[in-house]
Amino acid sequence: MRKVFKKVLTFAFLFGIITMIIPKSDALAQNSSTTINPIFETAVENIRFYSSFNNQTLTQDRLSRLTTDFFLPTNYQDISISYIIDSSYLEIAEETEIILLRAGTEFVEQEVYRVSIIKSPNILKGEQPFIIYATFNYENQYYTHEYNGFITPVIPEDFFGGTLFTFIRYGKMFFDGAVLTIGISLTGTIIGFVLALFLATAKLMQVTAQDKRITKIIKTIVNKSSSLYITIFRGTPMIVQASFFWYGFGLFGNALLCGLFVVSLNTAAYIAEIIRGGINAIDKGQTEASLSVGLTYTQTMLFVIFPQAIKNSMPAIGNEFVINIKDTAVLSVIGIFELFNQTRKITGMHYRQLEAYVIVAVIYLFLTYSTTSTLKLIEKRMGLKPIELTSSN
Repeated sequence: MRKVFKKVLTFAFLFGIITMIIPKSDALAQNSSTTINPIFETAVENIRFYSSFNNQTLTQDRLSRLTTDFFLPTNYQDISISYIIDSSYLEIAEETEIILLRAGTEFVEQEVYRVSIIKSPNILKGEQPFIIYATFNYENQYYTHEYNGFITPVIPEDFFGGTLFTFIRYGKMFFDGAVLTIGISLTGTIIGFVLALFLATAKLMQVTAQDKRITKIIKTIVNKSSSLYITIFRGTPMIVQASFFWYGFGLFGNALLCGLFVVSLNTAAYIAEIIRGGINAIDKGQTEASLSVGLTYTQTMLFVIFPQAIKNSMPAIGNEFVINIKDTAVLSVIGIFELFNQTRKITGMHYRQLEAYVIVAVIYLFLTYSTTSTLKLIEKRMGLKPIELTSSN
């Protein structure tokens, strides 16, 4: 046992000595590092690559989204430069060529190597990285620096390829726009429904002989105000209402809140008429019977009339939600990036209109069809008759 213990102590002692003698990797790296010539540092910082499109300077941001051929300078002042490119998508020419670069009001010649994109990355693979190894030579001193970038897939020329490219590349933008469209439509419909209950009640107010003078005045004002509100918001397009409140008043200082406000007010006017029609469709005998058993007018409306009127109006209210999904596209006029405005933004990125609008049309069709199908299932379970409505705007 003692022999084993002595062997362990001896091994530990020798291991400690060896560890102290052998320098650490950091120390090795520090000792082996050499100081970079300041001339090379200046060249690395100031060297410029140029796009084949109008010989524009390629910034690091553009180098990270490369879509066209580009040029590499053969020299920087007295420093000659050679290149090696690590990429299966790029090829550097062996022969040099001369390009003209603007320097103030004049043009100067620059000898360059042309780098060609020999094939574009597949959109399913996405952006592909590449590395440019630039070797600087100054008086037989050499220094190599790496430049990193990405080759971005280019939209195909054919329609189906362009459509697939647009959908995959900008799928997140389409998704964000669709989510915002559904959010505004659903929230605006719910708020509009709540406001519509008050509007419908106000419009149905009638002055009776038993009312006091002040009561008659209040009922008349409320009734006329409700009718005027409904007339204005049903008689003007939503796009005009959105422009009026945003550009005229800058309401809330937030375009999204202003847009939601407009959708809610506009929807309230239409649903108020729907509910009013549902109330008028109920037999007046139910109101008389409720009053005769001791219920007040308010209790009669809340517990007898409104439940039946809302149930009968549900198909039309559901269709109003479907209408809002489509009509929220007009909110693009005040800068809200719902689905339609996102599509306009996408078309401005690659100037291919048809493919983007085909995609957004399919998305709108999917949203409205799925929503309509869901509403029909709900109506069927409630025993309601579906009502088809055209767009309110």
